Amino acid sequence: MRNNCAGFTLIEILIATMILSTGIMVLLTGVGNCAHMMTLAKQFQETQYIFSLVDLKYPIEATADVEKDLPVDSVSAVELIENPSQQMQAVLERYTFERTVDERELETNQVDDGLFIVRSVVSWGPGEDEREELLRYVRQTKTATKK
Repeated sequence: MRNNCAGFTLIEILIATMILSTGIMVLLTGVGNCAHMMTLAKQFQETQYIFSLVDLKYPIEATADVEKDLPVDSVSAVELIENPSQQMQAVLERYTFERTVDERELETNQVDDGLFIVRSVVSWGPGEDEREELLRYVRQTKTATKK
């Protein structure tokens, strides 16, 4: 009598299960990374939109006193749009904006070139742990100082 055993051995099933679980683990890691990148891309897009709203409401213009006229205290992004829709308000209320001008310290022999560093910061998240910062350089021209 011949014993015809058709089927898989226990070792073959364990190896196939291990290979399958490794493949699933790699796929789930990829999906998780993709979801994280999509969240970062969405936040980046929203902060760029807020920076464009800020440029409309608080433009950087030639002024006699850059350190006094350009800074903007912390404001909610909702204040940047008149009559926002409910959906837009829900998005913007997570964000705050602030603009500062770095203090300048000239060396004793250094010539004042009129160059200022303006920092525009959009913050969001719990406790505003996350932030996007935009640096600009503004030159205060002599004509602006005479106004």
